[in-house]
Amino acid sequence: MDRFRLGGVPGVTPAKWMRVWGERVPGTPMELVQLEEAEAVAALVAGELDAALVRLPVEDERLHVVPLYAELAVVVVPKGHPVVAFDDVALADLAGEARVERGGMTAAQHLEVVASGAGIAIVPMSVARALGGPETRHRVVVDVEPTRIALAWRRTDDSDLHQELAAIVRGRTARSSRGAEREAEEPATPTSQRRQPAKARGPQRGQKPGKGQRPAAGRKPGKGRRR
Repeated sequence: MDRFRLGGVPGVTPAKWMRVWGERVPGTPMELVQLEEAEAVAALVAGELDAALVRLPVEDERLHVVPLYAELAVVVVPKGHPVVAFDDVALADLAGEARVERGGMTAAQHLEVVASGAGIAIVPMSVARALGGPETRHRVVVDVEPTRIALAWRRTDDSDLHQELAAIVRGRTARSSRGAEREAEEPATPTSQRRQPAKARGPQRGQKPGKGQRPAAGRKPGKGRRR
């Protein structure tokens, strides 16, 4: 194999893993192929990629799937939206807000529409960070289930190179025995995905929400004080 083609859906940042690959497998360069989520599994099955970092769920018995880490869900809003005044929100706080459905748009186009003021969108934090742009802001939505990133490849393509990549993304060192039983634990969520300890929420009776406070369920976030 003259090169190893790794697909990546929007938001994934495999630069560190690719660097480790270059150190461990110097004879086979890795090429990153950026794909939309709807394209990734099809490209894998068609043999256009050697492996891919995909967003679960992926239900295809032809593929090996190794879950890696969770991504927090965030709401993306135009810069200046009242939601920006708070550290995080709940779905009830977004009731009545116009939603921008992705439909056939790319992830980047989806957030461009949000930036135009057409509405809000809920996406993985990694997508908001990578594609949000200067005209949008995002906040964690506390009651939306996280999404998960996984490494996938075709069972018929399984090779030492695939096992090496699986070891790299799961944090195994170069000295780890390839024949040893694999650890069941998953690597830690990237620092950028970790939630910080929540600040005190909920204003005292008679007070309006201030900076860093989330509005009570059912109340409009516009009641808060801007950052």
